[in-house]
Amino acid sequence: MKKTVFSGILLAVASILVAIGVAEISFPESILTFTDQDWLIDLWPKAYRYNIQVGLGAIIVAMGLCFPAYRLQKDFAIRALETLLRIGIGGMFIFASIFKIQDPHQFAVLVAQYQFFPALHLENVNNFFALVYPQFELWFGLAMIFTPFVRESAFAIFWMFVSFIIALSWALGNDLGITCGCFELEDGDAHDKAEAWTSLIRDIILIWPTLWLATRKSRSLIKVWKK
Repeated sequence: MKKTVFSGILLAVASILVAIGVAEISFPESILTFTDQDWLIDLWPKAYRYNIQVGLGAIIVAMGLCFPAYRLQKDFAIRALETLLRIGIGGMFIFASIFKIQDPHQFAVLVAQYQFFPALHLENVNNFFALVYPQFELWFGLAMIFTPFVRESAFAIFWMFVSFIIALSWALGNDLGITCGCFELEDGDAHDKAEAWTSLIRDIILIWPTLWLATRKSRSLIKVWKK
């Protein structure tokens, strides 16, 4: 019993850190971020510029806490991790789709700035991609959380992560100073590759738990906890 409690505490802390990490990376100046706090900026005026690095660090620490939780209570940790990952990754894709669905024109502009489709002589695909891709993010994110089809949704999200990694690598390889456009549709003419690098690292990290989810049994979150 004690091992289960300690394992649960470690996973709870890891969950909080992941939530903070996602907020710092994707939703700066939200209730879960602290790099925008006045007291911290008074001590370190440039703190707000490092929200992505802080978020990425929080996620890495959270992943590190999962190992001792697993060693303490394997069965409980696996069930909890599957639940947390399905809610976390699914929720992330749902939120990522909202901004793009609300403003498909701006998303199409941002996609065009990657200059990927023209290089493949597929210029006409850009607008279609901007309309359809956010729908995939939304519906597969919902499926990950609310349906038993975890394998199918995780497999689809895995390939979306692959596409993100390819796009970000392309932008970095061609020295394109544009924002990621993963969560917020900011002006792509940023001339700062820091966000692209951290987004690439984030996606490389998250693709592995997504691949793990693709190996899980097809069952609802409720049945995950039924023996």
